[in-house]
Amino acid sequence: MTGPYLARCADGAVQGHARSGVIRFDGIPFAAPPVDRLRFRPPAPPAPQASPLLATQPGPGPLQRPGPALGTRPITAVSEDCLRLNVVTPGLFGLRPVMVWIHGGGFTNGQATDPIHRGERLVARGDVVLVTLDYRLGAFGWLHDLDDPDASNLGLRDQLMALRWVRDNIKAFGGDPSRVTLFGESAGAMSILALMGTPDADSLFQAIILQSCAAGGLQSAASARTVHERFLAALSGQNPGTESAERILDAQDRIGDEIRAETGRSAWRPVLDGALVQHAALDAMARPVNRTRPMIIGTNRDEQRLYVNLRERLDVIAAQTRISRVLTGRCAAPRAAASLLLDAYLREHSTPIIALSAILTDLYYRVPALTIAQARAHAQANTWVYRFDRPSPALRGRLGACHALEIPFVFGTLDAPGMSRFAGDDAGALELSDAMMASWTRFAHEGRPADERWKPWCADGQTSWIANDVTAVSTEIDRERIELWRTVLPTAGLPEPAGGAAALGERP
Repeated sequence: MTGPYLARCADGAVQGHARSGVIRFDGIPFAAPPVDRLRFRPPAPPAPQASPLLATQPGPGPLQRPGPALGTRPITAVSEDCLRLNVVTPGLFGLRPVMVWIHGGGFTNGQATDPIHRGERLVARGDVVLVTLDYRLGAFGWLHDLDDPDASNLGLRDQLMALRWVRDNIKAFGGDPSRVTLFGESAGAMSILALMGTPDADSLFQAIILQSCAAGGLQSAASARTVHERFLAALSGQNPGTESAERILDAQDRIGDEIRAETGRSAWRPVLDGALVQHAALDAMARPVNRTRPMIIGTNRDEQRLYVNLRERLDVIAAQTRISRVLTGRCAAPRAAASLLLDAYLREHSTPIIALSAILTDLYYRVPALTIAQARAHAQANTWVYRFDRPSPALRGRLGACHALEIPFVFGTLDAPGMSRFAGDDAGALELSDAMMASWTRFAHEGRPADERWKPWCADGQTSWIANDVTAVSTEIDRERIELWRTVLPTAGLPEPAGGAAALGERP
């Protein structure tokens, strides 16, 4: 490949560079820096560039503080001036499918330029154009002032601005703006669910891949108002638009910890504001535009093992108490339901802490995933369900197939820093990565996965694709577990047991 690699965008030309047989453009601004008068405001268009922008170095990630050691990846430079995206393409001519990645991190951590998202192999393997983007995190993106119609869901508005940039510019990178697949993990997948309930996003993407999505991610307007009031109180009533970034992060951490302790949920997430986001997850599935969008949705078998202390000496009574606490408000008799669940899971798992992890995995991740799949089946929308089962080699295998483990397999980045310990780099791992890249990119091209055995989810054929060293399909996994959860959560919308079942799995 020979340069220079110039792509002519609406705001000016950008110059990329060749890497691993593809062309990269890094650090392209899709909005003006959200600083000064634009802090806590919707994203504004970027300033036009008079000369070509040298897009050969990644920009800084969103402002954040380090997260839990195992729960987040190392972060490089961070800044409030973070609204940039990266494009990887096989070539600047043609009309290839576009895959837009929204990273996870609990809406408080993460960045698009993490090496596990680089994706050169994914792009070359699947002949697609990859876009990764950053959005404002924590209070900067998810502090909602519902008295101002433009001051809620700012992180989601950032994502919308990036998608509009894709619509207006991706042809210059060899991409087809009419074939955009959104894919994301954890908070990224929850963002996509919110976008599915946002009419302003209706024309901006055509297909969806949700990895480890907690479907209860939207907060209510009442909850958002409470967080906003307490955040302002933590700043002693000062205008957050003029406060230092450090004071905002201090207040963000304090209020976030308090809300998590009181409710078990994050303070920083999208809100069902009725203006931008107009439909919650299950209601959004019945919207005509979403019935035409094919979807892959799945979870990892042991999501929650990344978050529990696997060495904790937890007895049955203490485990039952914890389970009862998280079930409060979700079912009529949480103590009895906790006892029922723990008894059942201890038949499969050796210790109360592992059983607790499995219950939380299913409650936070797998039950919501199957509920979405079932709702889409009723709406006659094509949906493919998977479960990622390959365990991490870290900590002598104790992490199992934990949260975020599938990401380097999807991107073909098993050689990224730290991934040999976390994900493995043996022949089985490489083969599984190739199979996942094949299915994800075939889906972007054709609206269906590559494995012909993997059938859409429907009432009389509930098939799950099992991602492991040897991939398989099953209509039987977790059949008994689904029936158990239907007893505990009778209104969740889980599938009827007749005709087979899929698996149950994330963190709220």
